[in-house]
Amino acid sequence: MNLVSYDDESFASASPLPISAAEVMFVGNQCNFSGSLIAATSQELGQITSAVLHSFAEFQKFVTQTGLVPTLVILDEPTIRNLSESDRGFLLGLDGLSLGIAFSSLVYGADFYSNNNFKANTVSIFPLNVRLDIWLSIIKLIAHGGSYVSPEVSAHREVAAPPAPSGESGLTQRQLDVLQLVADGQSNKRIAAKLGLSIHTVKLHLHNASLRLGARNRTEAAMRYRSLKS
Repeated sequence: MNLVSYDDESFASASPLPISAAEVMFVGNQCNFSGSLIAATSQELGQITSAVLHSFAEFQKFVTQTGLVPTLVILDEPTIRNLSESDRGFLLGLDGLSLGIAFSSLVYGADFYSNNNFKANTVSIFPLNVRLDIWLSIIKLIAHGGSYVSPEVSAHREVAAPPAPSGESGLTQRQLDVLQLVADGQSNKRIAAKLGLSIHTVKLHLHNASLRLGARNRTEAAMRYRSLKS
């Protein structure tokens, strides 16, 4: 079952651990939840033992076969992004489970924060790429029953709320300006300079415009913008 314990110095694969060793379980790829990160986290948690699985399928198999549910499961962004509807249903159906979402993209973290399907669960949302001392403080807090939502997530949600629509397909004028420059082949940095905006704000306008147009990326958004103009 490839349940990996970081309680010893070898960080070796082990057979399924007792529930006392899986009070906090990390589910994500080895790049995001590296051996050194989980080792440092386990040391900080002290008596609260942690374990890691490198795919949601392994987590689901562990729970199904053992009937054991950890108190807290922390998933990285790639894992939560790739969950199917049935996977999400399985996760939400685990009674008493607290969730931690370690995001790589602030936009995704803010979008997840708005997902009403997870409101019934205790969900903490925080960045994956932070200083180790901050990471340890967050994990320790939520492992002891607290919850944490990164301030930048809630702030981003407020900023990202689309203003009153105008123009083509409900796009705002600023969104149209950004799309025009994207369609002209300009980079986000150049767009920011031309419009007197920060690169972060340009990304927000492009993200909101893409959502309204149903585009999956900036190239597709530019193509849909061109079709509106033609």
